[in-house]
Amino acid sequence: MHNKKLTEKDLKSLRVFISVAEAGGFSIAEKKLSMSKASISRHIREIEDKLGVQLCERGPAGFKLTESGLLVIEKANMALTALDNIKTEVDELHGILSGTLVIGVIEHILIDPLCHLSSTISQFTQAAPNVKLELIILNHNQLNRALSDRTIHIGIRGQYHENSRFNYQFLFIEKHKLYISAKSAPNKHNLALVYRPHPFTESILASGEFNKGPEAAGLEAVATFIASGHYVGILPENYASQINFRHSLIEVEHSPVFHNRICAITEASKPLTQSESLFLKLLSHSGEQLD
Repeated sequence: MHNKKLTEKDLKSLRVFISVAEAGGFSIAEKKLSMSKASISRHIREIEDKLGVQLCERGPAGFKLTESGLLVIEKANMALTALDNIKTEVDELHGILSGTLVIGVIEHILIDPLCHLSSTISQFTQAAPNVKLELIILNHNQLNRALSDRTIHIGIRGQYHENSRFNYQFLFIEKHKLYISAKSAPNKHNLALVYRPHPFTESILASGEFNKGPEAAGLEAVATFIASGHYVGILPENYASQINFRHSLIEVEHSPVFHNRICAITEASKPLTQSESLFLKLLSHSGEQLD
C-alpha cells in the first residue's frame, strides 16, 4: 500500500517524465533536457516510487508507456498547465496579456486568398507583445486531439459536422473539386480515385463513379499522384492553382463542388482567456484588411 504524496519537489520529475514521453525515449530526451540517462531514470523512478506503479517500459525492446504512465501524462499535463497559467491569469487580472498562445492550423491553408491568418498574427503581436505565439501544422484528427488535450488553444480547420465539444467561429469557404493531369484527360473515366481519409473522398467513392486508388497522406501526396497522369483526386481549388505552376492539372468536367467551412475552433468546456478572445476577435475582422 503506497500512501506517499507528490510534493513540490516532484514537479521537476514530472516535467522530465513528460519530456521523455514526448521524445519517445531516453536518447532524444537526453539532448532536449541536457541530462544524462542516469539522471532521467532517477527522476522517473522517484515518481514511480511515490505512486507505486510502473510508468514506462524501457530496455532492449524500446520505450513504451504503461497504462498508468498514459494516465499520469494526462493528469500531469493538466496540473502543470494550470501551474504555468497562474502568472498569465494574474497578469490578465491587471490587464496585461502574457503567457503562450498555441494555434493549430490545417495544412496549406495560407495559400487561400481568403485566409488572413498572417495579418491576424501581425495585429495580435502588436496588441499583445508579451504573449508568445506558437503555430503548429496538423491534420484534422490531430487538431481534434490537440484541442481536447489542450496542447493547442485554437484550431483552424474545416467543419464537416458540428461537435458539441467545440465552439466554431466561421472564417471562410474553401472549395474542393476533382482534378486530373492534362495528359490523362482522354482516359479520365478509367482512372482510380486517390484515397485520402476525408469526408469528401468518401462521398465520391459512395457515388460509385470511381474505384478506390492508392492511399495518400496529405494534399501533397494527392497532388503527386494526380500529376502522374494515372489518377484522379480531390484538391482545394486554390491549392490546385498553385500546383499548376509546375504540373498542369485540370478540373474534371462536371466535377462536384465541395464547400469546406473553415472555422476557428475552441474547446467548449474551457472558458476563453483574454489572449484567445483577442486573437479570435482579430481573426474575425482580418478579412476586412489585406495581408
